[in-house]
Amino acid sequence: MADPAPAEFISLIERVSSFQPGYRRAHARGLGLRSLFRASEAARGLSVAEHFQGADIPCIVRFSNASGNPCTADRISPKEGRVLGMAIRFVLPSGAAATWAAINIPVFPARTPAEFLALTEAQAPKRDGKPSALRLLGHLIRHLHILASVKAIKGLGPARSFAGETFYGIHTYYFLDAQGGRRPFRYRWAPVLKADPLSPAEAASLPEQYLLDEVLTRVGQGPLAWDLIAVFPKEGDPLEDPSRAWGPGREEIVLGRMRLERVHENQKEVEGLVFDPTGVVAGLELSADPILRYRALAYSESYARRSRERRVGPAPADMGQ
Repeated sequence: MADPAPAEFISLIERVSSFQPGYRRAHARGLGLRSLFRASEAARGLSVAEHFQGADIPCIVRFSNASGNPCTADRISPKEGRVLGMAIRFVLPSGAAATWAAINIPVFPARTPAEFLALTEAQAPKRDGKPSALRLLGHLIRHLHILASVKAIKGLGPARSFAGETFYGIHTYYFLDAQGGRRPFRYRWAPVLKADPLSPAEAASLPEQYLLDEVLTRVGQGPLAWDLIAVFPKEGDPLEDPSRAWGPGREEIVLGRMRLERVHENQKEVEGLVFDPTGVVAGLELSADPILRYRALAYSESYARRSRERRVGPAPADMGQ
C-alpha cells in the first residue's frame, strides 16, 4: 500500500487530536532544557560522528506529552499514564546539528506509514467525542503484530517525573567507523535516577498537567542524567520494523552520558526547532525503516503549518517566558 501524502496524514492527526493552531501536531506541550553530552571511549570506536568523539557537546532537550493537543492531561487516569517524549538536538563543534527523538515505550504501533494512518483513523472520535472501541479492536485484529506496542502503551502507569523514565529511539540506525565498518543498532536513554511510579492515590491528587512543572522544580535542585545505550541485534532481528522489539540478551554498549543542567532561557526558540529523528550526521546512517523515513516528511508538514499560524489557545510551552 502506498504511503499517505503528508498533508493527508497531518490533517487526520488534527482531526483526531483537536489541535491548537501554532502548536506541533504531536507532542504539542513541551519544555526545553539545556544539557551536555559526553561520549564514552567505546562510542568513539563505533562511529566517527562528531558528538561521539569524547568532547562535551551542548544539547537542547525537549520533554513532552505525546498528545497533539497542548491541553491534554499527563495521564489518562490515576492508573494509566500517557506516552511521553524526549527529543534532543546535539549542537556540534562544526556548527552542524544532529537530532533524535525518543519515547517511553520500546516499540511503535505500526510498521508502515499506511498502517499508522489506519490506526489514527481508527482512533477518530465519534459524535460523542470518544473513539469507537469496536473500530480500534477491528484494527488490532487485522494488525496483530502491533500487540506488543499496545500492551506497552496500556502498561504505562502515571509517571512521577520525566527524570525516571527510559526513552527509546525505536528505529534502527547504523554506526559508521573510521575503517569504513557499518554496524546496525537501536538506542535508549536510561535514567540514572531509578524509576518510581506514582500510586493511583498519588496520581489522583495531582493536577491534570504536572510533569513539566515537576521537572522544572527538579532540575532547579541539581542536574539530571541519562546514559545513552546502544543495543545490537542478533541474527534474524528485524532492522526495518519498529513495531517489533529485539528483546533481552542482546549486546549493549554505553555510548555516553547526558547531564540535564537547566531550563532553556528561550522557550519560543525551542518551540521553533524541529527534532527530526532522521537528522543524522556523518558517522551515522538511517536504516530503510519506512516509518523513520516518513517521519521527516510528516515533521516538515507539521512545521510548515504551525509556522504560518498564530497561537490562539493556551501557551503551556512558553512556561511564563
